[in-house]
Amino acid sequence: MASPAPPIADPQALETLPCLTDELLEEIFLRLPTAADIARASASCTSFCRIITDRSFLRWFRAIHPPPLLGFAAYEGFHPAQPPHPSATLASAFADAADFSYSFVPTGRWLTPWHPRDVRQGRVLLECTPECQPALEYFDAVFLRDLELAVCDPISRRYRLLPRIPKQLRAQHKSLVDYGLFFAPTGEDEETTFRVVCMACNKTNLVAFEYTSITGQWNILACLSWRCPLGIGTPYNRYSSSCVDYEKGCFYWVVPWRNNFLVLDGLSMKLSIVNNNLAKYDLCESGMPLIVRGGDGTAEVFFPADCFGDGPTDLFRFTKQTDGGSSDEWKFENMVSLPSQYNYFTLGAADGFLFLRGILQDQHSGYSSEDSLDNSAHLSLESPDVEYFSFDLKTSELKKVCVMKRYFHTLYPFYGYPPPLAEPTI
Repeated sequence: MASPAPPIADPQALETLPCLTDELLEEIFLRLPTAADIARASASCTSFCRIITDRSFLRWFRAIHPPPLLGFAAYEGFHPAQPPHPSATLASAFADAADFSYSFVPTGRWLTPWHPRDVRQGRVLLECTPECQPALEYFDAVFLRDLELAVCDPISRRYRLLPRIPKQLRAQHKSLVDYGLFFAPTGEDEETTFRVVCMACNKTNLVAFEYTSITGQWNILACLSWRCPLGIGTPYNRYSSSCVDYEKGCFYWVVPWRNNFLVLDGLSMKLSIVNNNLAKYDLCESGMPLIVRGGDGTAEVFFPADCFGDGPTDLFRFTKQTDGGSSDEWKFENMVSLPSQYNYFTLGAADGFLFLRGILQDQHSGYSSEDSLDNSAHLSLESPDVEYFSFDLKTSELKKVCVMKRYFHTLYPFYGYPPPLAEPTI
């Protein structure tokens, strides 16, 4: 005798079951510990991939799982994290999928390669400048009229060519040269919008120009009168260190004179130079100061100590002591100890991390001062390995990111996700 037919399920329950299944899968995926696990899950079947690549899930996932450090964008390409760094597998996949030669960005009028000036939210801010600049009193400076800029997404290979800063804006201040370029928070949806700040200066003025992707136009954000002591110091432009205090909307970076910081108040749109009262300390000149936002929300500055000496290289740590007025001061907090077998050079700071270049002390004789000054110089195979580190300010953990035979003064940490977790940002 034939078995009775199974009861017919409630049609309404059948209609809602796939939705419930997706919700349960989302909960499971969100509990996976790393982005690499999510990427592997998305490759296992089409239904998993559909759920994971959905825009709403990706936003949820990114809110819970900060993007991992995948490597560094440098003057001539991308250098992925290498084993045993926890992001090595993801970084390798990312490097294979992305184009850090920027070949998809149209050649500028100067017919010179595009080079990075900043990285944020998966976007790279690029510059193109003429090869031969007129003799300037500024080191490595570029006249604003000659500066060409673009913003690109190396994964999606999308880009936007930024218009040149209009002549009528530049003409308000004569002979302006590039002082610094960086992405700034938009205050809106940073997945689809971006904002670029271009600092420029001459002997008497420092001017902040702003471009937003919403309007597609430049405007003058702020202006500050100053007297740049040419011959005493030169702008740190691309060799500078900056910090963004997102909560209070302030930007900090180093000015040519090491006992001063430049502050751009993003709320009042005012520029100011403040004395950091650090001149009394015997601070090392090798490596730039690193300015970051501390755990309690105040700005902190780190100076290298005993660079290229016989002893261990540590970092002086200063915190900003403020009473809400103009008498803000920087107070020595402590020394940050680093493994003593290396000599270090400070490179940059972002997202609670310091980035350092290290070389074993017994190999330091292979260091060349010319190599340290030329970002594009290749070293011979006989040169010692140069190791690049991240230092977590919360945990004091020093991690080796990658090893190269190149000395860089500036590297841009790239935080992000590989495909299929990465969405176009432009």
